[in-house]
Amino acid sequence: MASISAQKRAGKIVGYSVYLGSVGHERRVRRFFPQRKDAERFLSTQTKTPIPVGELWDRKAEMLHALERLRPTGTNLHDAISFYLTHHGSTTGQKLCTEVLEQFLAEKLRIGRSRQYDRNMRQSLTRFITLTGGDRPIGTITRQQITDYVYRTNAKLSPVSKANLLRNLNVLFSYAIKEELLEHNPVAKITRPIVPFRKPHILSPADFSRILHRCLQKQWHDRLVVLVLVGFCGIRVEEACRLSWKHLHLDQGIVELPADFAKKARFRNNRIPPNAMEWLRRVEDRRRRGRIIGGNWSNLLRSAVELPKLDYRQNCIRHSFCSYALASGWSLADVIAAMGHAGSPAVIFSNYRNVVSETDGKRWFALSP
Repeated sequence: MASISAQKRAGKIVGYSVYLGSVGHERRVRRFFPQRKDAERFLSTQTKTPIPVGELWDRKAEMLHALERLRPTGTNLHDAISFYLTHHGSTTGQKLCTEVLEQFLAEKLRIGRSRQYDRNMRQSLTRFITLTGGDRPIGTITRQQITDYVYRTNAKLSPVSKANLLRNLNVLFSYAIKEELLEHNPVAKITRPIVPFRKPHILSPADFSRILHRCLQKQWHDRLVVLVLVGFCGIRVEEACRLSWKHLHLDQGIVELPADFAKKARFRNNRIPPNAMEWLRRVEDRRRRGRIIGGNWSNLLRSAVELPKLDYRQNCIRHSFCSYALASGWSLADVIAAMGHAGSPAVIFSNYRNVVSETDGKRWFALSP
């Protein structure tokens, strides 16, 4: 340790020496000052140095050995020490995955995200936590584990679904970094799957007409209303199934979608085209009580679209709306607003433009009871 020692000559103090340790095993390192205040000032600056000069000399061989071990890795001593302190000397990354998830979802609800968003993210991220070894500190999740989960555990999923998994995980880990619960995002450098363009599957006007008239004939008014809202107004199936008749303002020609019901938690009013108004007027429930369709809406809608020789696929009615709306002359802005879509306008335009003809677009919005 550094120290101050008075230097005497003929019994009188002639100055002060600051000892800084030894160099090797022989010579001691020191500095001489005539005044004690100068020695103390110098000593105060030296005690701020983590390792005294003497200790640096004594540990020279140890440091050289460490540098030789790091040389093949291409890593310098500073980065190696920083990595060690980050992973062994810090509490960052020690919070359990489920705790981070609950904190993340609570914030999303607090800032206005919908309950549907909460359910979807909770389901997706909880499954990841379970299948990668259960609950544990979020800092122990590695890039390789996430890659294996997406590309091996979920190998049968489509490229779009895999990309969605990575997007959800990226949002969670980015949140953890923002809250200083984590220092690095293991998802950031994972290669995203290539999503090939596929022409959206749509229904022909004739097939959609068959579905609607079948519902009308069997007096399945609840199913008919949902299909009309999706096919002619652009509302998502899940959104339409949460609505009540009080949300349909037929006198104004709009359907109101509260923020609590919308996927993106954004309120919107969708206009009701004239042909859709004819269908809704035909089956309008003037009592205005309860939801349009019951809680088992998934089974009810499945029964409505089970027709011979009908190639029905999930979300094809909403895809049909977008394609026919653009073809019939709706502006891109109106289509995006009706769908409540947050994607790039260029993506919507490139995916749905020229899928159907202008004639078919006009036929779709001319379907009536």
